[in-house]
Amino acid sequence: MLQINVASAVALSSAQKNKLEAALQKKYSQEQVVFNYQVKEELIAGLSVSVAGKLHDASLRARLNQLASKI
Repeated sequence: MLQINVASAVALSSAQKNKLEAALQKKYSQEQVVFNYQVKEELIAGLSVSVAGKLHDASLRARLNQLASKI
């Protein structure tokens, strides 16, 4: 069973969850997938998705941190 952890700055709507789950189910069609959602206001905006130990961070906080490290 593959655990996918999704963190967002605000709670996702049912439509947003369905769209995200459909895309990830398609990508990981070989495995049974379980989604865990949590709200992390410190992300500011966007999503952070963790799949099998790999973090895919598309949050505004991550973008700001990347920008700050380049300055």
